[in-house]
Amino acid sequence: MALFKFNRNERSTGEHPFIERPLIIASGLGRSGTTVLRQCLAAHPRVASYNKECNYIHNLMRAANLHVETFPESPPVGRREFWKVHRRALLDIYWPQANWRAPDEYSAISTYSMLDPRAAIGLKDAFPRLAICYIVRNGIEVVSSYNSFRGFKDMTFEDVCKLWSLRQDMLQYQSSQSHIFLFRHEWLIDELEAFKRQMADAVESIGLNFDEACLAPLSTRFHPTRFMGEERQAAKDPAQRTQRWKLWSDVQRETFATICGEAMENHGYEIPWL
Repeated sequence: MALFKFNRNERSTGEHPFIERPLIIASGLGRSGTTVLRQCLAAHPRVASYNKECNYIHNLMRAANLHVETFPESPPVGRREFWKVHRRALLDIYWPQANWRAPDEYSAISTYSMLDPRAAIGLKDAFPRLAICYIVRNGIEVVSSYNSFRGFKDMTFEDVCKLWSLRQDMLQYQSSQSHIFLFRHEWLIDELEAFKRQMADAVESIGLNFDEACLAPLSTRFHPTRFMGEERQAAKDPAQRTQRWKLWSDVQRETFATICGEAMENHGYEIPWL
């Protein structure tokens, strides 16, 4: 994986130039608009972005936070130093020394990772100046998109329902956190002003001025998958994609309602066949 390739001759000298930069991160379950959200953050001229999707941050920060919970009363290293080490580890992986380019041009850094509350807490401890842009999408559309996407062909319909339902933990967590900004996929379709306002609030929270360049990726935002039995033109129509449940079997609709019913309500979406 390219993310973990290092130059044998590379030597880390001194402090990383981004060690005190704030982090603004795109997050959310795949097939929810995470790609365009990540691209919008990367488009800001003052943001140095690792503009690819990788969940290493989730894995590292979740594990680190679990470790902190087992700290003895007198740990061998202070918490501040502990999290600074993890911050440096992430910087060296995503922005290695060989790729440092004019760090003074950038006021913040950005990338993407899936997050759950435990990982998000660790990330906040490692990066005190943090903004998380978290995007959600109607579970019917996410489940249909997962089951249409070749990269997830090994997942069952029930597996995807469980995956989407579990992510309501971040929805509940973000409601009490001022540094987490909730985005909705439907804003990309018919509420671009809402998207712009939330993006402005997010970047301004870490000391940046909003830049219209952040909206440029929205012009090429849709890369629809074609659900089984769906007409090609319907797959390109955002309004039609909300009707994909009509192509589900009775068993699939029952499975979705059982697993995702509570999460749909918490997300503010209705199950149309009930």
